[in-house]
Amino acid sequence: MSNRSAKVLLSCLALMLMASFTRVQAANDTEDGVLDPNSAIVQAELYIWNRISDLLDVFRGGVGLGPGLGAEVAITNYLQLGAYASLEKGMAFPHCLPPLWLVDYYEQNENAFVFHGGSYATAAFGPFRAETEPVDEATRYPHHFARDTWDVRAQADIVLVHLYLAIRPLEIADFFTGIVCYDLTKDDMRLDPTQERRPADQFGRSICNILFGVLEVPLTILNVTQMEGDFQGASKGVGLGLWHFVVREIVGVVEFVTFPFGWDPIIEPAYVWDSDIRSVTWKVYAPSFHRRY
Repeated sequence: MSNRSAKVLLSCLALMLMASFTRVQAANDTEDGVLDPNSAIVQAELYIWNRISDLLDVFRGGVGLGPGLGAEVAITNYLQLGAYASLEKGMAFPHCLPPLWLVDYYEQNENAFVFHGGSYATAAFGPFRAETEPVDEATRYPHHFARDTWDVRAQADIVLVHLYLAIRPLEIADFFTGIVCYDLTKDDMRLDPTQERRPADQFGRSICNILFGVLEVPLTILNVTQMEGDFQGASKGVGLGLWHFVVREIVGVVEFVTFPFGWDPIIEPAYVWDSDIRSVTWKVYAPSFHRRY
């Protein structure tokens, strides 16, 4: 890419970001008409978060287990070809990047996986489909992978394994309209106006957890030893301490990157030395920085 093309691209991105803040700036102004800089930073982070989420929504996958044979491909529900019979239990997941399934989980505030199961057979050609009634129809439990009208999808039932992949044109459109700040599918995240935000607290907490998270190991060993005995401290305490250390470091990095959001603490206790009486059992919460309107 030439320098001129790069400059044009950066300029377009800057204009789109500015446009995305136009509506929210008025809501975040104080009575004196002064814009809250923290809110502008948060809006920028939310804009990036929403575009990544839209991009991930383009693909949906699934896997199932059980006897079956056949395959199907479809370019929307109006151009289908295939036939298969199966007795399966399976699940569809939001996209094909497992570490980022948590994004969908936090946004939806529900299980990211869609489960299904049952015995059925189906054949499809063009816009026509014939399908046997599933044995569990009375329960209204889904018995196959999702077939959204405009999806481009493929499914293969290979003896005992069932694989599913769909490309979702509507989500592609949502990604591109989202760039110019129009939420086509109404799934963007926005700030929760009822949530009190403390970005300075989150910033300080993140730094402390990154720098001193390693203290979880000896402190947890001492705590378990005092509560349960020497052997438990040398075994359970070591394993639990290492786990607490890893989780605290990861959360510290996440909170550092997103400190303008001003989340409530994700881990309880919020700091390694948060309490004189430390609990062996932790509590880990979902981030509380946004909700869907």
